[in-house]
Amino acid sequence: MILLIGYGRFGKKVANLIKEKEEITIVDKEINDKEKLESDFNIVIGDATKEEVLKKANIEKADIILVLTNEPEVNRRIAELVCNLNPSAYKIVRHIPGQPDLYEGLDIDKIIDVLESGAKDIAKDVEEAKLKRMLTQLKNILIEKKKEFCSSKNGKKGLLIITHRNPDPDAIASAMALKTIAEKWEVTSDIAYSGNIGYDENKAMINLLEVEILNLKDIDINKYCVIALVDSSSSKYIDIDPEKIDIVIDHHQNPDISARYMDVRNVGATASILTQYLMELNIEPTRKLATALFYGIQTDTDYFKRNVSKLDFEAASYLQPYIDATILNMIENPEISTEVMEVIAKAIMNRKIIKGNIALAYVEEISNRDALPQAADFLLKMEGISTTFVYGIVGDKIHISARTKDLRINLGEILREAFGGGGHQTAAAATIPLGIFASVSDKESLRKLVEEAITKKILEVMGVREGQG
Repeated sequence: MILLIGYGRFGKKVANLIKEKEEITIVDKEINDKEKLESDFNIVIGDATKEEVLKKANIEKADIILVLTNEPEVNRRIAELVCNLNPSAYKIVRHIPGQPDLYEGLDIDKIIDVLESGAKDIAKDVEEAKLKRMLTQLKNILIEKKKEFCSSKNGKKGLLIITHRNPDPDAIASAMALKTIAEKWEVTSDIAYSGNIGYDENKAMINLLEVEILNLKDIDINKYCVIALVDSSSSKYIDIDPEKIDIVIDHHQNPDISARYMDVRNVGATASILTQYLMELNIEPTRKLATALFYGIQTDTDYFKRNVSKLDFEAASYLQPYIDATILNMIENPEISTEVMEVIAKAIMNRKIIKGNIALAYVEEISNRDALPQAADFLLKMEGISTTFVYGIVGDKIHISARTKDLRINLGEILREAFGGGGHQTAAAATIPLGIFASVSDKESLRKLVEEAITKKILEVMGVREGQG
């Protein structure tokens, strides 16, 4: 939470620039009823030189505190109270001309001159302060838990970094970066996943970059002092008890996991968040790590075309001088496995075209679920096709992968409503238990039942009649 004290002209500018960053509480004694009603902030009206007013504003919960009134004696008194009531907060106070020693003796993190610094500069300071505090919290969690639970006597290890079931380049790169950061703080770590690594590009990435990654079935998670989850914040995509997770770093919104450390942001890739961590901590990435992070950002933003943010561009720009272009090219252009080619062939042969531009294809029983998005991507290249749904049976579940280049369609919402799946606007996936269909032994009957059920539900959610086109 950010606590802003002093809602004058300058305070309002700062508040409006940082309101997207985090919850903000405003304290001022002269906020009128109209401003209070129209405000997006938590408002506390009162004299901030009074301890009870600051406590009413929940000062003890504030991560960052800004003192922006323009009266020297008032600012000094507020600053004294702030230091006493929340000494661990990052404190930014306003410089008063002619008062160089105003805050002498106080533990203030930054003094800003509003004549020299604009509101945008203060907003940037707030963002940097938030990142510093978060990294301090991350470091403390790792070191405290290591000291408390890890020793050579009990055989406990340091950090276990878990990705979602079937890790993609963003998840793999993010895990590599967090492992590197933990090493800076002398905490050893392992990377693990629970599903499959099926995409040819993902296999090539792991092999070429020599990524050490374990399967959860082969390790005892109870032997680790700290557990982190990267590139996922949903219990749907992991195979461990969410209560065991201490750290969550992700770029997918609406998390259902609550951990001691949470950094979930609306950016294009989790790798961008971890790159920002490296930059802030002055950790120069190795060529392999930089290549992994760059590729992770590139793939999750669809080459900077999907859900891309300013941070994604900044992270990619920072990484670019460090990447190994030869290895990156080899990862992007791996040999395609026979099975993937067979799935693509089935998708082409079995495609059903609706409205002239929507392709649905059932590829029957397969062993590699990562072949589905590759087939969906391939169908999207066909003339006239703007949206694709490719689905098949893997074990006892039906897996669906979808792609679109139609800006009017949001695949993430469609698959979420239809099957409880999710994803991005242009790429999404869903998994459905085979259920009663599992008892159907005849393949042709199974095909008809699955095709009819999946096609009907997708088109129903899209508002399309099957007979169209």
